[in-house]
Amino acid sequence: MRITQSTVASTFLNNINDTRERINEEQIELASGKRVNKVSDDPVATNTILRLKAFLGNNAQYQKNSAQAQSQVQATESALSSFSDLMVSLKGVLSQATNSTSSADYKTYADQIDQLLGQAVDLANTQSNGVYIFGGTNTKQQPFVLSGDHAAVTPNANGITGAIQYPVNEGVAQTVNLDGQQAFQGTAIFNLMINVKNELASGQAPTSADSASVDSFLDSVTAATGKAGAILQSLQSNDTQLASQQTQLQQLLSVQQDSDVAETTIRMNQDQLELQAALSSGASVLPKTLLDFLR
Repeated sequence: MRITQSTVASTFLNNINDTRERINEEQIELASGKRVNKVSDDPVATNTILRLKAFLGNNAQYQKNSAQAQSQVQATESALSSFSDLMVSLKGVLSQATNSTSSADYKTYADQIDQLLGQAVDLANTQSNGVYIFGGTNTKQQPFVLSGDHAAVTPNANGITGAIQYPVNEGVAQTVNLDGQQAFQGTAIFNLMINVKNELASGQAPTSADSASVDSFLDSVTAATGKAGAILQSLQSNDTQLASQQTQLQQLLSVQQDSDVAETTIRMNQDQLELQAALSSGASVLPKTLLDFLR
């Protein structure tokens, strides 16, 4: 079979162009550090890369959610801890009033409890990142209102209950709040303080039932503080798991996507040598003008 000069030239040009295309792709791979830069580079790997990136995106969002959740829980734990200290102070005032030998001192104790009442309501209205942490699902409305004369505490008419949940892992939604009912038994704690204050103001000594109620409320708030601490520990443990998942996903992504620089460099050098050899060998079979054009 006769092989024409045009056939030789066409085959030669096709081989040269293929080699140059490989060199170009290898240069892109080295420059980007990635072996898959477009779908056609490796369709199967591309599909895996897209899924891994989606998982990494979800992981990043879970970590962000967890950080926000921990901020609220830390504020909750801190407020409840301060509230427990306040209840201890209340218990101390009641003890002093009970042991007082002069009813004339009751007015002083009543004033002290009134101050504690104001502090207690302030703690119950604690905000974190612009939301009321004890308002249940009504996070933009003040959960408790102390009347101007400190004679009553009124809960938000729209409610102070409801759970707030954050998605913090695949299929995991963590409740991050303790509502006003859980933390303070509604207004029961405040009502007790108001009643004891009024008793003292009218010259009546605190009763053993008053002291027992304070002890009961102190236990309740302490338990709520512990629950907030448990939630925080759970979130921190979840953070460790998310960090481990992120590392594993990044490693898998690297395997699928990243270029082996040494291997790619060797392949590019081999292709460059092949190109030079092809151009040199072509000089013996192709017209000089064609070689000049190719160079």
